[in-house]
This record gives sequence, C-alpha cells and structure tokens, in this order.
Amino acid sequence: MRYISAAFQEVLDSRRRRPAYKIYAWDHSGTTISQVAAAPGNLHAGLPTPMDITPYASEIAWSDKQLSFTMVDPQNVFHPDTGAYRNYLGDGAILRLVEGDEVLSETDWVTSFTGQIHGQVGWKKARHSGSVTAKVSVFGRAETQAFKRRKITTREYSVGTDLGIALYDVCETFMGLTRAEVRIPFTLGRQFKHKVNQLAQVSPWEAITSLLEVVCYQPYFDGEGKLTYVNKSFQRPPAKVLADYVSCVELEVPENSQDGINKVKVVFLDAQLERVDGPYQKLGEAQVTTGFFSMHETLPCWWSEDHKQRADGTSMKVIKSVNSGLLPVGDESYEQKDDFHGEIEVEISVWVPILATVMALEYVAAALIPDETTSTSKGFTLPTVLSAPGAVALVAPPTGGPVTGVITVAPIQVVAEEVPGTGFTIPWGRVLQAQAMLGIMLIQMSIGSAQYEVWGTPYDYAYLEKMSIAMEDGLDYWLENEKEIKNDFVGSHDQADTIAVTELIWEKSLTRPRRVVMEDDPSLEVGDMVVIPDGRKILITGLSKKIKRGEVASLVIDGCKVMTP
Repeated sequence: MRYISAAFQEVLDSRRRRPAYKIYAWDHSGTTISQVAAAPGNLHAGLPTPMDITPYASEIAWSDKQLSFTMVDPQNVFHPDTGAYRNYLGDGAILRLVEGDEVLSETDWVTSFTGQIHGQVGWKKARHSGSVTAKVSVFGRAETQAFKRRKITTREYSVGTDLGIALYDVCETFMGLTRAEVRIPFTLGRQFKHKVNQLAQVSPWEAITSLLEVVCYQPYFDGEGKLTYVNKSFQRPPAKVLADYVSCVELEVPENSQDGINKVKVVFLDAQLERVDGPYQKLGEAQVTTGFFSMHETLPCWWSEDHKQRADGTSMKVIKSVNSGLLPVGDESYEQKDDFHGEIEVEISVWVPILATVMALEYVAAALIPDETTSTSKGFTLPTVLSAPGAVALVAPPTGGPVTGVITVAPIQVVAEEVPGTGFTIPWGRVLQAQAMLGIMLIQMSIGSAQYEVWGTPYDYAYLEKMSIAMEDGLDYWLENEKEIKNDFVGSHDQADTIAVTELIWEKSLTRPRRVVMEDDPSLEVGDMVVIPDGRKILITGLSKKIKRGEVASLVIDGCKVMTP
C-alpha cells in the first residue's frame, strides 16, 4: 500500500476532491532514472530542474506498467528533428506522473508512475492548423529489456549467507540500482544452505525472482520507480476495507476459459550431503614387468586422474599374472588404502634370485674344470734285427733266445697308450655350464609383464534433488495441470512445502478473476488486498485509469478472488 500523507488522506475521506496532476520530464543526457527514482519526495531536490509538460498533455491513460498520453505541440518545441526540447521526449527520456489535490501542497502529492521512453515517439502534423501532435508511451522500469535479456554470473556465496545480500549484489552490480532504489528488506531471513552458491547464466530479473521465490515474494517496480515486492501469501491483513458500495462503480466477474493450475511441484536441492553410488565398474588399471631382478613392486592405483573420485568395495582382477610363465615366481595382492586409491603388491619368491645367483656361480666354476680325454691302448712285439759289420745279418727268434752267431738280444715289446683317432674328449666343465645355463634361461623365461584391473563401486557425496508437491484433494491423474518450480536455494522440505502450498493457492486464486471499478484511490498498489462489503477479498494484480483535469478518475482494479487453504 502506497504511503499517503495525513492531509491527503483527509481529503480522500471527505470525498470533496479537486484532483490535480503533473507530468515531469528529464533529459536523459544529464539525468539518470536512478537519480530520479532515488530522489526523496516529489520536489526532486538535488536533481536538474525537470520540464513540466503537463500543459501539452491530454488524454492521459495510466496503468501500473505504462503511461500514455497525447502530446499537442503548437510551436514544435518537442519536434524530434528541430525542436529545442526534443531530448525531453527522445529515446531514454525520463517521465514521472505526480498526483494530488489542488487544495494540497505538492509535497503531499504522491508519485504514481516513473518510467522511460523506449525508441522514438511518433509525430503527426495537422495541415489545417500546422500544430504537431504525438502519441507518447512511457514504460515502467519493469519493462526494461536489459533486465530480462542479459545473462549474468554472480560471485560465489558461502553457506549461511543471507539471500538478501545476493539480491542486493544483483541489484547494484547488474541492474545499476542503488540502495535508495530498493525497498526489499536487506535481510530476507533465509540463508544459503549449500557450501558454494552462485547464480550463473540467468538474467538479472530471473536472479531476483529466484531469490524472492524462497520467501514467497514476487518483484515489481512501484510508482516511484523503486524495486519492491508482492507477498504471495494471503495470510496478511487487507490494505483497504470497503464498508459500503458508495465508492464502487462496478463489480464484474470476467470470463476465464483457461485451465487453472491444480498441482504445484517444487524441485530443490537438499541441504544435507548424501552418498550417491554409481554402478559397479572398472576404476583403474596397472601394469608391471618383473622377475628375479626385482624382489618387490608396489603399484598405486587411483580411481580418477584428479585423485578425487571415491569408491568402495574394490577388488583386483588379474588380467595377466606374473606366474603366467613356466614357473610360479611370486605372489600378487591388493589392498584399498583409502576412499580414493588402492595399492597392488607384487612379491617375487626368494628362491628365484637365489637360484639365479647359484646358477651363475656354477657357470663360472664349471669353466675351470679341465676336459677328460679317453683312447684305445694296444701292445705288439717287433723283431730285432742286428747286423754286424762285414757279416751276415742275424735274426733273433720272436720268442727270444740264443742266436746262432755272435750276439744274442731279447725282443723289444712296444705299448701304444694313445693312438690318434682311436679315443674321445669328455668336456665335463661345459656339461655343467650347460646345466647352469638351462637353469638361468628357465628363470629368464619366467620373467614377464603382469596386468591388473581394479573394480569397485564409485560414489560421491552430493546435494540430492528432491521435491515437494501440493495439489487439490481427490484430483485424478489425467486431470492434473502441473506447474513446476525449480529453485536450488530452497534448502529444506519445510521451505519447499510452504512454497508449494502458497503457490497453489495463488494459482487457484488467479483462475477466478475479478474486476472492480471504484473512485480513484492513490493509496492502492499492485499486490494489495481489498475487502468489498460482502466480505470477499480481492487481490490487486493490475491498476488502470483515465486521467482528466478536474475529474475524479475511475480506478479499474483487475484482480482475483482470494482463496483460502
């Protein structure tokens, strides 16, 4: 509800009114809309003096989103090409509507609209009079497309930070609003529940909508151009109670042919970290080449390259074992060290290097063993032939004995122990060397590469996505018309339940539109509740009126019937 001074309220209650209004315009090249919206009161202290274009304006139509009027310019001072004051109605020009009563000072008046011109105002020159007229449309700050199209990413907020701090950061950093332009409480009473919180790749308007959604608020810009909110909860007192129908001109129930929302689902991230298991799978692998030269190998195996993946129930699968050779040479074992990695141990048996050493020493020692030679021994007797000088040769009997003659000689027996080509050479050293070499080669042939895989169940801790549902009682499945709200800043089921129920009642109320036409009441704003004489409550969702000099305008209230849970 808009603030009304006591003097203005007294005039409204007396119903003896002489309505008055003024339209002010600022050149945007010298004044910003933030300066205008932040200025206190209606006198715009501290700002460049605005131009009062009230005498040029007629056929004024006002709503909470737009102000339009016809501009009559006999002297062409606002002409977009040649007018001296053309910047006051140019693209980006700032206009403000102030309403009050002629019997009151302007300090008691209220500001009912603040906005800007977007684009170029259309002008038309009359042939018979030569005067220039234009249809001027001024849009409220909520219609600024820069608030809704640009994508932003905020800084990170830690757990426990109030949502209001993030909201003000968005307003100041990405919307250019000062604190004087924001009427939302700095502390919303809700905190971030997760370790790291950030708004990423959303428009500024979506950002503040998401933050206010947690407390069941809806953002909008009021008549002064300040950012405020509508409370979606109907558990609050009404802004105005009509005791009778004297001020009411018309009550209407408009047609509504659209299906209403009858189910609301709020999807959110739980504030508590929970373990989430993945499917049983291969987590890592390891390879090693080992043998007698390596007594022990330790192979670390991590579940991920960044060493951050957790896993449980891990085990080793042997793809190729170190014992795949001719001899079993070692033992293989696996142990999980922590949640992030395990170790594979390959232990070579002690006899393998010992045997290799013994065989090598045997090979060297065998080289010193001499070869053994074997041959056939044969004995035979040669006859002895003697000759004397000048005499006849004498021959001794083979069996020996006296020789008739001069000399007697015993026959000579010759024994041949080695006869070339008749024996064998036995290399005992090389035989032993061959036996040692076979042992060494057997050990070498047992050297090989091993390959292992580690399998297990990966898991991690995450904020799980949960939901809360509010729906009509007895609603059949095929009749559901669901609205889904996804908000990661809701941290508990209690908060989600409150949002779901509030949103369902809000949507059910919107399906029952109502329209009330009554005498103008500048105190009413969008989001206020009005109680008509029969006790029904009407929520204001839109306001509009036609403003004429000297007449009390008829205020058209577009709203809906307030439903109760």
